[in-house]
Amino acid sequence: MLNRALTFSIIAILFLLALQGVWLFRIIESEKTEFRKNADLLLNESINKELDSRLLSMSKGKGFNVVISNSLSDNTKKNDRKIVDVDLKKEKKSFTKVTVQEALQEVYKKDHPLKLDTLAAIFSKSLSNSNFNTSFTLSYTSPDTTKSIERKEAKKSLHFLTPTFETVVYLTSSKDLIINANISYPTSVFKGDLLTILVLSLIVTIFILFSIIMQTRMLYKQVSLAKVKENITHFLTHELRSPLQSSITNLEVGEMSEGANSKYFLGKAKEQLVFLNGLIENILDINKFEKRQAPLNKALFNINEAIEPHIVRHSVDSKKSVHISAITQPGQEMLWGDKLHITNAIGNLIDNAIKYSDDPVVIKVTTQTKGSYFRIIVEDNGIGIPKDEQSKVFEKFYRVSKREHSQKGKGFGLGLTYVMWVVKAHKGKIELESEVGVGSKFILSLKNDDNGKEDTAGR
Repeated sequence: MLNRALTFSIIAILFLLALQGVWLFRIIESEKTEFRKNADLLLNESINKELDSRLLSMSKGKGFNVVISNSLSDNTKKNDRKIVDVDLKKEKKSFTKVTVQEALQEVYKKDHPLKLDTLAAIFSKSLSNSNFNTSFTLSYTSPDTTKSIERKEAKKSLHFLTPTFETVVYLTSSKDLIINANISYPTSVFKGDLLTILVLSLIVTIFILFSIIMQTRMLYKQVSLAKVKENITHFLTHELRSPLQSSITNLEVGEMSEGANSKYFLGKAKEQLVFLNGLIENILDINKFEKRQAPLNKALFNINEAIEPHIVRHSVDSKKSVHISAITQPGQEMLWGDKLHITNAIGNLIDNAIKYSDDPVVIKVTTQTKGSYFRIIVEDNGIGIPKDEQSKVFEKFYRVSKREHSQKGKGFGLGLTYVMWVVKAHKGKIELESEVGVGSKFILSLKNDDNGKEDTAGR
């Protein structure tokens, strides 16, 4: 169910992003189309201005007149002013729709050709006056030559959004004079309302992604809570029932037995009840740590006092061949902390090592000082923990799903949770290194703070 909901959410976000992308693409294309129209208009105006500048330079200090007609009258010929005669009848092609500018470009293409640098300067100024700060390249092609000139602006365009476009202007009706312009889209095309839309779209996208992540985390938490409830129900109906039923049976048999037999059955009943009492104490301690209500009775003590009782206990009463060695650095045995909780944490790790190891069991407990931390390392030769489950073993009620673990010992998934909270209450951290079939190493780093302050928050 969770995977299905997550899949639907991802599909929805991808659909929204695709829709948004198409919408933004159309807006950008609209802005670019508008700029192309303006640029074409400005280029044609610049070409006409360049033509006007040539005519003005030619007419400076002289009488100058241009007459375009199919025939010239005698009066016109006798005029003292300089006349440029363009007889359209001599042309093979029809010029019935020719513009004045095209005719003038045709007339002066040899004697006074277009000045490309002047055109570039006029065009650049026209773009700047229209607030279009951009780069462009102009090329002038005639039957005799081809010239090009490039103008670059300090501000670069957004190169990831089709940076340039080309436009061609034919100066004459015969199309033998051509201006080819390669113009970059200015950054102004992508600013203003479009920039606002892009920013708002980005914010909305981030919000949607954040919502998806939060939704996924919430769903996973709900699944985890459901699993915890299922585990608790399983423990109460199966795990707790067995020791209680065993205790009741042993007490009933003990009542009917005499002498040594009675003592034996009463001892077995007591053993089961002690096990249940320890479980309840662990649950209560963990709940206190979680609610930050577990007081720590910190004092300076020798770490060997927390290790040796477990060595003695397992050497006297153990169903397996257990060898526990303790290695402490001389002069660095003193630790400031809660002796009871630290002793219980070490005991939990040793008990787990014995439970999940084959015979013989080899356990090495090493202590060392590293900076302001006191490190307790418990290493065993057990069956190990799979890598994909190592991050979960400290969760409450979690048990390794591997069949070999369930066969070697029963438990409630609370031991390592308790160890973790003891470490956190001492402002420390816990690390796990494990390899299946080789063994496990638990590293407890406790803040060795001798100022007497407690941290019952489990941070």
